[in-house]
Amino acid sequence: MVSLLNDARIAAGLPSLGFLNPWLYAEGFKGLNDIVGGNNPGCGTDGFKAIKGWDPVTGLGTPNFGLLKDLALCETADGDRTKGKGSRD
Repeated sequence: MVSLLNDARIAAGLPSLGFLNPWLYAEGFKGLNDIVGGNNPGCGTDGFKAIKGWDPVTGLGTPNFGLLKDLALCETADGDRTKGKGSRD
């Protein structure tokens, strides 16, 4: 999926995403479906619970490629964040 996002960015004249964590926590999380219910029981425990935001069960959530692509294309080549099609601001 990241290769497809980078391909779209390169086709638009933008650099690849590079190290993803800063982008995911700043903007990319808006393109993920936050899972807020359930847990991962095991070894006689209830395990971790899925909660709003990051959690050890589902991380930041499951990807929505269309939204991620829109968000990835909202960044200009010099790294400035701009409001665009994928922005929820």
